[in-house]
Amino acid sequence: MMLPSVRHACLFTCLSLALGLAVCAADGPAAVSPFLPPASTNNGAAATPDSPLELRGIMADGGDYMFSVFDSGKKSSVWARLNEPGREFVIKTHDPARDMITVDHHGRMLTLTLKAAKITAAPALGPRPNVATPVGGPIVLNPTPADEQRRLEAVATEVRRRRALREQAAQGANQAQK
Repeated sequence: MMLPSVRHACLFTCLSLALGLAVCAADGPAAVSPFLPPASTNNGAAATPDSPLELRGIMADGGDYMFSVFDSGKKSSVWARLNEPGREFVIKTHDPARDMITVDHHGRMLTLTLKAAKITAAPALGPRPNVATPVGGPIVLNPTPADEQRRLEAVATEVRRRRALREQAAQGANQAQK
C-alpha cells in the first residue's frame, strides 16, 4: 500500500515528465541543440556584389553589438560598433534576423551578410613516420617478473652495443689524428 505523500510525489513526477516530453515534441530536439547552427532567415538578404569588405563575425556585448569586418584589399580585419567613427567605413544598420549590416564605405553604401564558414574534410594522412620503439620492446602494463627480466636484459644489451659504438668512434678518431 502506498502512502498518500508518496503517491502524490509519483503522480507529480509522471505529470512533469509527460509535460516535458510534450514540450520537446512540439519544439523538436534539433530546435534546442547547442551544436547546430541557428536557424537563419538569410533568404531575402542580398549582399553587395564585388564588395571590398566582408562581414566575418558578430558578437553581442551586453545590449550592444560588435562586428568583425575584413578588408580584402588590406588583408586585415577590425572589430567595430554601430556608428563608430575613425575608420574608412561606418556601420550604419544591423539586421540581427538576417545577420546583415549596412556599411558606408567611402561614400558608397554596402550591404554585407555574415560570411558562412567553409567546412571541408582533412586530407588523408600518409604512412606514419618510423617511431622508435622503447628499448626492450613495447611497454607492458603490469609486467610480470619474467617481463621485467627480459626488459632489463634488453637494456643491458643496448648499453653494451652503444659503448662499443663509442669506442669504435673514438678509435677511429685516434687513427685519423696519427
